[in-house]
Amino acid sequence: MYHKHKSTSGFTIVELLMAMAFVSILLIVITLTVIQISNIYNKGLTMRAVNQSGTAISADVRQTLSQSHPFDTSTSFFMQTSNGGATTNIGDAVAGRLCTGTYTYVWNLGKAKTPVNVYNSSDKQIGFIRVRDNGAQYCADLGSKIDSSNSADAREFLSTDTAELAVQSFTVSKLADDTPIGQALYRIVFELGTNNQDALQQEQHIDTIDTSCRPPSDASSLQDYCAVNQFDFTAQAGNRGGQ
Repeated sequence: MYHKHKSTSGFTIVELLMAMAFVSILLIVITLTVIQISNIYNKGLTMRAVNQSGTAISADVRQTLSQSHPFDTSTSFFMQTSNGGATTNIGDAVAGRLCTGTYTYVWNLGKAKTPVNVYNSSDKQIGFIRVRDNGAQYCADLGSKIDSSNSADAREFLSTDTAELAVQSFTVSKLADDTPIGQALYRIVFELGTNNQDALQQEQHIDTIDTSCRPPSDASSLQDYCAVNQFDFTAQAGNRGGQ
C-alpha cells in the first residue's frame, strides 16, 4: 500500500536573503530621498531669507535716497577698519556707515571678529540698521556709538529668525551729478549672506569683493545652510527735493 506524501511549499533561504536585500535597498533609497528633500528645503529657506532681507535693504536705501539731498560719498560713506577708522581698501573693511542727511545706515560685516559699530548701552548686535540721524553726526564722528535710547527710530533689517545673516561687503559710488536741479545718481552694491565665515570664500577685485559658498569638495562646505547674493542697483537722490 502506497502513501502519498504532501509536499510543503515555502521560501528557501536564498529567496529570503534576496527579499531582505531588496527591502534594505528600498529603505536606503527612501532614506536618501528624504535626506535630499530635507536638504533642498533647508537650502530654499536659507536663500529665501537672504533674498527677502536683501530686497528689503535695497528698497529702503532707494527710498531714503530719493527723499535726500545729493551727497558727497567722501564725506557721507565710510568703510571702517577693525579700529573704527576709515579705509579706502575694501579688503580692509569690517564695517561701514552711510549718512544721507536725515537717516544713517550702520552695519558690521560678517568677517568682523569684534563688532565695530555698537549701541551705547545695549548688548544687541548691529547687523544692518537704519537710524534717524539729523545732521549726519554718525559720519562726522566714526567712533560714536549708536544711541540705543532712540531705538524706536532705528530699524534692524537682518532678522535671525530663519538664518543668521550678515552683510559681506558694501560699496557706494556716484555715477552722475546734476547740480542745477539738485539731483545725483548713485550705484550701491552689497553682498548679503549667511554668517558662517568658515563656509565662505572671498575674491577681492579693485573695488569689489566676490563672496561665495565653498564648494562641496571643501571640508568646510555647508551647501545646505550657506547662501550669498549680490544686490546691485542704482538710486537717485533729490527726486522729491530732499528733506
